[in-house]
Amino acid sequence: MDTTGLVAGITIFSSALSALKQAIDLLPDGAKKEAAKEAAERAEREFKVAEAAAAQNMGYLICKNHFPPGVMLSADDVHWKCSDCGNEVNNSYFG
Repeated sequence: MDTTGLVAGITIFSSALSALKQAIDLLPDGAKKEAAKEAAERAEREFKVAEAAAAQNMGYLICKNHFPPGVMLSADDVHWKCSDCGNEVNNSYFG
């Protein structure tokens, strides 16, 4: 499976979300700024859920210690570590 486009899309969206959060910080304090912060936080949570679902479809394990879930990374398909909280599990994906 070619994941180049997916990875590029995730990177672009992550950068755009970061820029949006910086722009929100420049707004004057008030109800509109708080609403914008809440919308950005909701978008970030939804993005993390989508990112985890995409990673799971590519064979990665998903950390179930928190929500939104984190993607667990492995160098050997046995020792997995959550990229968000550091949770570690030993689970051979290939049996």
